[in-house]
Amino acid sequence: MLILTSWLKEFVHFTVPIETLAEDLTMAGLEVEEIEPAYKGLAPVVVCSIEEIVPHPHASHLQVCMVTTGEQKFDVVCGAPNVEKGQMAALARPGTVLSNGTTVESSDIYGICSDGMLCSEAELGIGDDKTGILVLEPAPGCEPGESLVDVLGLKDWVLDIAVTPNRPDCLSVLGVAREVSAIYGIPLTITKSPNHQITKSPNPSISIEAPDLCGRYTAAVMEGIRIGPSPYWMAMRLQASGIRPINNVVDVTNYVLIERGQPLHAFDLDMLTGPAIEVRTARPGEKVKTIDGKDREVRPDMLVIADAERPVAVAGVMGGAETEVNDDTKRILLESAWFTPTQVRRTSKALKTITESSYRFERGVDPEGIISALYRTVELIGQVTGGCLAGEIKDIYPRPYKPGYLSLRPEKANKLLGTGLETGQIVQFLERIGIELTHVDDEKIRGMAPTYRLDLKEEVDLVEEIARLYGFPNIPTLAPRAGIAARAPEPSQRLVHRIRNILAAQGMTEVISYSFMSPNEIEALGLGKNDPRMQMVNVQNPLSDDQSVMRTSIIPSLMGTVAGNQARRNMDLGLFEIGTVFYARGTGELPLEEQRIIALCTGSRYPESWSLPREQVDLFDLKGVLQGLLQALGISEWKTVLETPDGPFYLPGTSAGIVWGENSVLGSFGQIDPNVLEFWDIDGPVFLFELSFDALETAASRQLKFTSLARYPAVERDIAVIVPDRLSAQDLLEYISGQAPDFLEEVRIFDIYRGKPVPEGSKSIGMRFTYRALDHTLSDHEVSQVHDPMVRSVLQSYKAKLRD
Repeated sequence: MLILTSWLKEFVHFTVPIETLAEDLTMAGLEVEEIEPAYKGLAPVVVCSIEEIVPHPHASHLQVCMVTTGEQKFDVVCGAPNVEKGQMAALARPGTVLSNGTTVESSDIYGICSDGMLCSEAELGIGDDKTGILVLEPAPGCEPGESLVDVLGLKDWVLDIAVTPNRPDCLSVLGVAREVSAIYGIPLTITKSPNHQITKSPNPSISIEAPDLCGRYTAAVMEGIRIGPSPYWMAMRLQASGIRPINNVVDVTNYVLIERGQPLHAFDLDMLTGPAIEVRTARPGEKVKTIDGKDREVRPDMLVIADAERPVAVAGVMGGAETEVNDDTKRILLESAWFTPTQVRRTSKALKTITESSYRFERGVDPEGIISALYRTVELIGQVTGGCLAGEIKDIYPRPYKPGYLSLRPEKANKLLGTGLETGQIVQFLERIGIELTHVDDEKIRGMAPTYRLDLKEEVDLVEEIARLYGFPNIPTLAPRAGIAARAPEPSQRLVHRIRNILAAQGMTEVISYSFMSPNEIEALGLGKNDPRMQMVNVQNPLSDDQSVMRTSIIPSLMGTVAGNQARRNMDLGLFEIGTVFYARGTGELPLEEQRIIALCTGSRYPESWSLPREQVDLFDLKGVLQGLLQALGISEWKTVLETPDGPFYLPGTSAGIVWGENSVLGSFGQIDPNVLEFWDIDGPVFLFELSFDALETAASRQLKFTSLARYPAVERDIAVIVPDRLSAQDLLEYISGQAPDFLEEVRIFDIYRGKPVPEGSKSIGMRFTYRALDHTLSDHEVSQVHDPMVRSVLQSYKAKLRD
């Protein structure tokens, strides 16, 4: 919001320096982002004295003026009829940019070099007179070489104020003036519009068909309008406020918009059919050609201003081109209304159009300030166009505004602020912001909020106002007192910490990704329609399509991380993430949340070095990390199964499920299908495991068991058995574990062989049995007594043969 300080002073006469005003407004909640001089283009213009005038030798309509700025003299070619010797004038030196955008240059004019320009009021942008140069009257301080800005007292400033959405009352000069009045406790002056001469003319009919969307509609008809440019003072103020002058009628509506914060619109009355005004919702198929030249289709839920036949404006957003004021306009209908903020916001967003009017309407305007703004508009249009009011002003107010009453407890206010303000001080602050008090005592203050303060709704809002006006720097700074007690982490938190440490100790790097993603990323995993991971939770008002749903899997997040690293040539990766996934459970129900642990590896097994081979990681590197994690968590009775129905993103034949106990599924691991990797443009292979945190928490041992170091040596026996190829090594190990004899410490597979001399359809599995006693050294005889029966049992159970 751009505010001209000279305009501001018409409402409240402050005397503090502009820098102090800006700081005080900022500390009160209206941040002044920038201060700029209103006439910054006049800074290079100086006062000069015309010492001599001679006719131009080659142009009879021009004269050559010898001027001085005190220390320097210049020749300036001038064609103004009022230039005379001895005058004091305004000299624009080369490089000066005039108000109309023209840059003054040193130029050759019919053979005479003109070293500057003697300017008129219009060229300087300080008046309307362009018939001759600006002649300065002799006065103290008006000396050659002095700045024109200083001599004419043009030190005016423009404040660029950032107004927060909850303070629409400050989107006007009057609104900021109220703030200045409240901050400094100085009176606010609002000039009442005078009575107007009224001609007897029939007024158009006006009706509101949608009172829930238009709470008040006022209108005035004016005749005898003469369209033309606005006077200088009005055009200058509009330009300083960031609005381009158009013509005197439109400029007045914009002027009142900036001054009072009330949007208005002027219709060419002769272009209205009827003439009549209907405030209604749009009908199917209706269109409005707005003043920006665009044909806009309006929906039935949008409010329009219509005449007897068609819509002529989009209510609260923009007027129509067919009824806009033009050079031939003689009669106008002025509109000043209150439209429902949500309706204007919805319409503005749907039409993708934000205007000065919609910006204010959608935040809320003063319902009781509508009529005074209309009177002000009528007054100004009468001044600048010569028009007069035709008939009485119409005010249709189907649902009058009901003011809100607020209560404040002084003791509560002081407690919240940490102050010791007296009731009288609090009363003064409330009266400064326009609160009409109805009851005052030390226990409670009650009053009615002004209609323009739509943000004052409850007691704490008044407490905030007291803090603003009292001054935040005046509120003592007190250190808060509170007991600080560290809470012991929950068991699940401790387990998450353990998992992080275990995986990090194995060289894995943790990543943290967003919980939002694109539904395309989930679909890229190849999941079936009935898969729970396809039941995604949609995000309302997502930042982008790539973050429009809550994730149902962490795999796409890690895939995106891999793709980002590979794009930067970081190819060797070992990553993991512990995060939450979300499954939709139906309308009105919160999603189901589960924690998952995902880890992957890709690239080289070892860092690049002359002493290490360049080998790629494989599935067994990942399984080693998985095995290390489960072992560190004390999960021993787990096994792999080849069926992984929940992993269609794995390359067929390279994945397995992880089962603990009877049938508790911990997760799965495998190689990601290259077709899946193509979606992220990843160079494979990529190996990944996924674990359920809840299942892991159930299986993990919460107690650490200490086993003393072995004091006696172990005895090892190796065998190689030929078994059918369909028999898995896992089944063989489980059988041996179930038959585990005394002293058997470990069984490990050290070789699997297929080929001659092993028969086709069979394989050789080499196993190493480790035996150890805790209290003595085992003899060969003791070992044979338990080992030989075990081997015979294996051979008989699986019809296996010992390999020679």
